[in-house]
Amino acid sequence: MNNSIIDYTLLDNNATNADIKTLCEKAIQLKVKTVCVMPKHVNLAYEILKDTLVQICSVVSFPSGESTTDEKVNEMESLLSNGADEIDVVWNYKKISDLDYLENELKTLVQLKTKEKTNKENHPILKIIVESGLLSLEQTKQATEICIKTGVDFIKTSTGKVEVGAELEKVTLMRKTIEKNASSLKIKASGGIRSLQQFNAFKAFVDRFGIGYASVDAMNGIQNNFELKY
Repeated sequence: MNNSIIDYTLLDNNATNADIKTLCEKAIQLKVKTVCVMPKHVNLAYEILKDTLVQICSVVSFPSGESTTDEKVNEMESLLSNGADEIDVVWNYKKISDLDYLENELKTLVQLKTKEKTNKENHPILKIIVESGLLSLEQTKQATEICIKTGVDFIKTSTGKVEVGAELEKVTLMRKTIEKNASSLKIKASGGIRSLQQFNAFKAFVDRFGIGYASVDAMNGIQNNFELKY
């Protein structure tokens, strides 16, 4: 099990400080890439993880994507100031017919990313959640092309909060589009990936996974050891 490509996820505003502490302690043991937590939990996660290799991911305009571009910029700046290393922004997928709007929004976010530094003195990693489960194949291809054109780091399949999450057909199309354009864009698969079988099916096509903490624990056979208390 390659935990180093997993964002160990607990996106729940009701999580307690004790839950976040347990999450971070397990993340260190599992050697995951990041913990992915709600904005309100970023500062606490930073205090726990700042001297470790585990990085901190959080979300912007989650889960609707309907915030204005200015609001997304403000959210992103706040997260970076609180210790986030990676930012997963939900774009306004309901505007998929307005490709100019979406492209301009991503250009603005990329401009912010290139001028900001994280607490580890790296540029933040910017992932764009396109909610591909709600898009057609053609729209998924268009979404991938916009992410390529604007220079974001990752295209991410889903918030995990809608009925359809990551789909192998859409991820394969993303990969083909990236290769066709000789792009360095990476793919994060998230939404509904809960088993080692699913993980193995996707891993040839993606660079990162967003998986809920309980599923990651189960895949690693530690589901009975460090469970969160809610």
